[in-house]
Amino acid sequence: MEADRSLSETSRQELYDLVWSTPATALCQDFGVSDVAIAKRCRKLNVPRPSRGYWAKPKARRPRRPPLPPTPEEIFLRVARKPMPKTILLPKTCEQLHPIAIELLNKLNTSKPDSQKRLSVRHPTLPEVNVTKNLVERAAKAFHVIIHGVEPLGISFCKSQSQYDGGHFRKGHDRLYFKIVEEFVEGARESSQGRSDWYWQMKSPVPSTYLTVCVQTQRYGSSDLKRWEEGKNASLERLLPQIVTEIRQHFAEACERRIREAAEQKRRNAEAERHWREYREKEAIRLQEEKTLKHKEALNQVLQNRQCDLIKAAELWRLYQVTLEFIATCERRWRENRSESLTQEQEDWIRWATEAVATISPFEKGYPDPAKDGAFDPTTVSFGGPYPMPRDFPPASIFTNCLDVRNS
Repeated sequence: MEADRSLSETSRQELYDLVWSTPATALCQDFGVSDVAIAKRCRKLNVPRPSRGYWAKPKARRPRRPPLPPTPEEIFLRVARKPMPKTILLPKTCEQLHPIAIELLNKLNTSKPDSQKRLSVRHPTLPEVNVTKNLVERAAKAFHVIIHGVEPLGISFCKSQSQYDGGHFRKGHDRLYFKIVEEFVEGARESSQGRSDWYWQMKSPVPSTYLTVCVQTQRYGSSDLKRWEEGKNASLERLLPQIVTEIRQHFAEACERRIREAAEQKRRNAEAERHWREYREKEAIRLQEEKTLKHKEALNQVLQNRQCDLIKAAELWRLYQVTLEFIATCERRWRENRSESLTQEQEDWIRWATEAVATISPFEKGYPDPAKDGAFDPTTVSFGGPYPMPRDFPPASIFTNCLDVRNS
């Protein structure tokens, strides 16, 4: 097991295999969590665990591990894939209908017919229905059969969010829109008495006296519309199993799609986490190499600074000696010209010059100090510093200027 893998990233099957192959104390160390966290994760995923004392028994006397229970999704898919009977009879008049079917029946019976003598229902809590009075009870019974065929699987008929649309079947976040209509067909020709020739050619539409059930995944549009039309060669009792199967199939495919999407999302998350972990490792190596390089450069700079300090101190000492010699020469010349007596101005200048030249002596700055200005051991400096500072000598340009003046 990877050391950095968390308990939440372990799949249900992997967790089941681990708890039945590894003692809980070892799992706690591997995951870096307590046994309570492992037990809570097993309860959440419905993973059975060994009973207390299981690992203390000899292997031959340990009870056989129970099988991993199916997930709710697996149970739903197994039930949804079961074949339906070829026919489903409509309930008899005396049988109790589903509450939504009863509400639909009452709503249709109290509604007013439209210009085509059809009774329409479009209510947020009911399926959309548009039939003549003769098919009202038949439509309610057909809906009763359909909802009873899908409701035990967790597919419920839910209220629409719009007050102008009918309800829909729903499971989780997946929906399926549903309606029952009675189509119109061409009727017999009207009598031609008192009518023009063009009107005589028309045929009046009449109710088909058959139900048509429609389902679609989108509220509007017809690209995904599926229809089942009752007729002389297709009885409603034989169509109802097909309709129930289609509704189950739709939500089964949606469930499988969401399982695939969840697995794919988990894979992408794991891949992203792996890339992020690799990036952090590479970045840590890069930063460490950068710090190591800077540390090495800083140590080299300390060595260079000490060499430069030595050269600067030697040049200062040379300038100090030359300047003192110059002051002594000036004093000697003045004394020769005045019979060994100096004027007050000459004495003041010699005093000022002597004090001024004393400031450039490296000894005035405490140089050299063998502990600070001698040999340098890089191993005595901590990684990242602090590093020994160079001496506060005048910049190198002062020596260059002095040499340029002297040479000129």
